[in-house]
Amino acid sequence: MESQLDSAKKLVEATIRKLGLDPNATKAPTSDGKAAWTLKRGSASILVALNQHDDEKACYLRVASPVGGLPADAGRHPALFRRLLELNASGLANAAFGLLGERIVAVSERPTLGLDEGEVEQMIRHLAAVADTFDDRLEKEFGTTKP
Repeated sequence: MESQLDSAKKLVEATIRKLGLDPNATKAPTSDGKAAWTLKRGSASILVALNQHDDEKACYLRVASPVGGLPADAGRHPALFRRLLELNASGLANAAFGLLGERIVAVSERPTLGLDEGEVEQMIRHLAAVADTFDDRLEKEFGTTKP
């Protein structure tokens, strides 16, 4: 019987091919129970990752993209964080902003159970559009740095 991770890998690789890319050329190094690919969509760098959670016996698809670095002026951080929370609540549709260290990221994640190729493509295209749109807007509004 095929694992959720193996099934999800096939879906992701089929989607990457549909986007006109070679999944083998975009594959990123990972450890057991994981698979990842790095893509470029517009100005956005996208990480597509699969992670098998052994404790839950579940697999998750996570699509993430750096949007920018925090402004050097820490006084601008509260207004930026408020804006990111407002954007999260105003309908980003299956995406959210967060922080990884000093970097603003856009992320989307869901379990792979019941996942289909159309959903994988939608997650990649939508997250790329969010990152591609907001990297420039946040730079102009708050002085974030390019990812």
